[in-house]
Amino acid sequence: MTVAELSPVIYSAGRVFDDLSASSEATEEFLRAGSSMFIRSRADLALLEDLRDIAQRILDHAGAGRGVDAALVCDLNATITRSGPLHPGQFRRDDQSIGVRTRYGIHTPPAIEDVELQGLITGAQESGSVREQALSLFVAIAKAQPFEDGNKRTGIFTANTLLVSEKAGAMLTVPVGVVHGVELSGRFNDLLARAYLFEEDDGLKTLLRAHGFVATR
Repeated sequence: MTVAELSPVIYSAGRVFDDLSASSEATEEFLRAGSSMFIRSRADLALLEDLRDIAQRILDHAGAGRGVDAALVCDLNATITRSGPLHPGQFRRDDQSIGVRTRYGIHTPPAIEDVELQGLITGAQESGSVREQALSLFVAIAKAQPFEDGNKRTGIFTANTLLVSEKAGAMLTVPVGVVHGVELSGRFNDLLARAYLFEEDDGLKTLLRAHGFVATR
């Protein structure tokens, strides 16, 4: 598998989490050939370089036959060096008062460290099939907000590390586009906010089951 084959993950995560303005075609061309000809801003380029590097970490990790653990999650977040926090890969502290603003309020979970993060990962991997484990990994990391920034990115790439490692034949993307008049990314963000504030994980997982998984090539 190549980084370019992870283009659906990279594009959708960039689009929904970080306002990537580059098209899916420009994203794939950048990943396939390294061409920035169709990348229109420095912010897009920095973001895509980070996401490309995270994708490469996924492939390297899967190729080495290593499992998903807290060290991997920290390593993936540490790769966000151009478009993320001042201290990539380091756990945030409670006294930083870092939260996520949503339409329902501000999500400010307590800070966690290695032991708590590993507990979340272990719990998520008890969720049944590999796809269900991947869903649980993404939701658990996104809700926990372990780092200063890039938590959703880190969560979606951690989930895909598991899928690639286990040869699941699928990638987990962030839903984009319109289906039956519903704008999927808006629906995703609303359901994620409800998972944050009200512990309503089922609606988010149902959406991802229906519109998040994409078959690998």
